[in-house]
Amino acid sequence: MIIDVAMAKYCDLVPIERYSTIAGREALVDLPPNSLIGTTHKLSEYVEPAYHKVREEIMSSKVLHADKTPHRMLEGDDKKSWYLWGFSNNESSYFEIRNTRSGDVASELLNQSDCQYLVSDVFSGYGKAVRESNKIREQENKPKITIVYCNAHSRRKFKEAGDSFPKESECFIEYYRKIYQLEAEGKMDAGTLSDKRTEMKALFEEMKKEAESQREMYSAKSSLVTAINYFLKNYTEFTLFLYYPFLLIDNNHQERLLRNPVIGRKTWFGTHSKQGAKTTAIFFTLVELCKLNKINPRHYFKKLVQHLHAGLAPFTPKEFKDMLNNSG
Repeated sequence: MIIDVAMAKYCDLVPIERYSTIAGREALVDLPPNSLIGTTHKLSEYVEPAYHKVREEIMSSKVLHADKTPHRMLEGDDKKSWYLWGFSNNESSYFEIRNTRSGDVASELLNQSDCQYLVSDVFSGYGKAVRESNKIREQENKPKITIVYCNAHSRRKFKEAGDSFPKESECFIEYYRKIYQLEAEGKMDAGTLSDKRTEMKALFEEMKKEAESQREMYSAKSSLVTAINYFLKNYTEFTLFLYYPFLLIDNNHQERLLRNPVIGRKTWFGTHSKQGAKTTAIFFTLVELCKLNKINPRHYFKKLVQHLHAGLAPFTPKEFKDMLNNSG
């Protein structure tokens, strides 16, 4: 039942109060929501070793995706505005909830990681984190981190400018449409990816010339020039993926992993304690990682708890997937 309560909330995004109401209709009357919430804290503490192993998986990755979203601390702390930070690669996803949006959160993780490429939006905190980490790496004679920016954010800027400059913005949106189409074709046939990205490089260069031309024709404060400056200032970081097949065109991978936590935030508004914030980070880490590896979170938690009861070592969802594949 404890696993079912936790999965109802963090996998199916059902508030605990609603869970109690549903149980009451099935003759399990008067289940106290606060007590059920308490069981999720106990379960999260019990499976926390698996959560720490996920962090180790993330730390060993050459490429990391990063993003954050607001998280409300409803009570239990003077500071109400907290943030859910997400870090991921193709096979692992890890969340922390912290009381700051400072780049120090990313710095802590990057300083200890093997990351060489950080994919993110153009948030100054990530740039600061990379610079600080690279100072340490230079002293330790380790490979530096290169920051890679998300093209979806650049495309979004031009779409926003389309409200006031529909014809001018459409030109850039069309460039991005062709670029994303080529990327999709290259992903479908990996053998053609290099050729497709060569075509994309030519489109980016044309787009850059168009941006430089149009920038002088409109007010520097206009939404169009704001989008153009965003694109030109970060052009190198937007196009870096063209030269490395293991890099993605955007950060949508990480943004998709944040989708359920964001929906959950809208459903239950926030957390009521620091313990609740930690519980949220642990469960969303393990649940979203199960989904990323296409395994049933309920099956994973059931088997994980059985292993821990037997005194066996914890395992991550990725390791559980390998266990299932090896067993048959």
